[in-house]
Amino acid sequence: MAPRRRSNTGFIGVRLRPAGHFAAEITAGGTRVWLGTFYTKEAAARAYDVAAWRFGRPRHEMNFPEVRSLTEAQSLSTEPLLRSQGEARRYRSGQRRINTTEADEQFMAQWRRDHPGAVEAERAFWKEKQTYRRERRAGKRQRRAEYEAEYAKGEASTWGENDERWLWHLSSTASEDTPSEDEDFDF
Repeated sequence: MAPRRRSNTGFIGVRLRPAGHFAAEITAGGTRVWLGTFYTKEAAARAYDVAAWRFGRPRHEMNFPEVRSLTEAQSLSTEPLLRSQGEARRYRSGQRRINTTEADEQFMAQWRRDHPGAVEAERAFWKEKQTYRRERRAGKRQRRAEYEAEYAKGEASTWGENDERWLWHLSSTASEDTPSEDEDFDF
């Protein structure tokens, strides 16, 4: 798997805020978790690495792969800059999310180890569903291609069988109450 793209700050999960501070965030379980605002981009990158260690991410997805453990990463990181109660609340909420996601991932890893048959059944289910969807899409494309070929030959029409325009077309005469080709008509 290719390494994640680094932002313009040079670090994964770190972005420059308009005020000149650096924000750190990580995505876990489909949810973006805000890790805090920091004075330096290195401090924000270290906060990202602590969260990455807690989620069990591989070292190639970290900003400082030379750090060997979560304990070492935590000792090198600093507390975020919390300028208001709102930011402090947001930081605590993010930390709760990290704890919850970490526990969920540990539980799911244990469940996968305990129930390998269920994991295989789930993989088979999703593979079968993917195959079904591909076949259905291919069938739709085939029917559309057949219709377009018939239409190109003049064997098919864009009007449906019960379209009122057929009645007008088939019963049209040169009378005044029949709309001409230039006029708009509503049915």
